[in-house]
Amino acid sequence: MKKVKIGQSTMEYIILFAIVVGAIILAANNLKPKIQKAYGHLSAGITSKVNE
Repeated sequence: MKKVKIGQSTMEYIILFAIVVGAIILAANNLKPKIQKAYGHLSAGITSKVNE
């Protein structure tokens, strides 16, 4: 008789993990300039209010 494997193998979990990590890295790289720009605006706004 043949054994039937049920469930995911370790390799499938590794591939899924790599895809998720890759997606997070791509998202972080795409959002970094926007976050820096927003932080710059926030910082400038706070500085202008403090100096009034």
